Formats: sequence, C-alpha cells, structure tokens
Amino acid sequence: MPVKNTQKTLLVIEKDAHTAYLLNYMLTREGFDVITSESCETTRDMIQTMTPVLAVFLDVCFLQHHDCSLIRNIRKLSAWKNIPILLLAEQADMDFVKSGLDAGATDFIMQPFNTAELLMQIEQHTQHSRSA
Repeated sequence: MPVKNTQKTLLVIEKDAHTAYLLNYMLTREGFDVITSESCETTRDMIQTMTPVLAVFLDVCFLQHHDCSLIRNIRKLSAWKNIPILLLAEQADMDFVKSGLDAGATDFIMQPFNTAELLMQIEQHTQHSRSA
C-alpha cells in the first residue's frame, strides 16, 4: 500500500454513507487522499497512531446531545492541535455547530455543499493553520 502524502490527506468523519461517498468522490477528484470514518470511537483510535492530516471534516450529527469529546480529544494531541476541524451541518443543526465551535472546531460548512466551497474552506483554513 503506498504511503499517503499527509499534505493532501483529509479525514472525513461522516455518519451518512451517501454523504461520505459524495465527499470522497468530490475531494479525490481534486487530488486529495481521503480517509473516512463512520464512528467517533474508530476515529479516536485512529488519530492516536496516525500522522496528522491536512484537515478534518466532522459530521455535526456526532455532536448531538452536545457531546464534543471527539473535538476535545483531537485538540489535546499536540500534533493535531492546529489541524482545521470543519463541521458539516444542516441549517437545523446550528445549536450543535455552536457547541462544536466552542469545543475547538475551526469552522462549519452548510449542506448541501459544493466542491468549490469545500476547496475554498480547505485552502483558507490550512493556510491559517500552517502559519499558526
């Protein structure tokens, strides 16, 4: 298996298989390597041993009941503390978005999203994190 270039690798944590597939498709067409996870538990285990990625996309559904422990866990790891965490949200999820931002997420993207918006967010936030 070839070693992934972490400068072009994105971590997508998405509960909905269709949305995960769509994100993977959109982002790989733009030259990114995409690692997907469908659960917070799997992601917690993964980030303990993997090299930090360029950015994390997190389904805001994982923040229901205002449980932002995954975001806090990512932020506790020194190698991951400046990695952008972008929440994927729908209009009805704004209370959870606020909780996620308060816990350390970088920004949010409203669904439905498009490739241009995803790329703009990646560029904007990864430039900022590199200078941090």
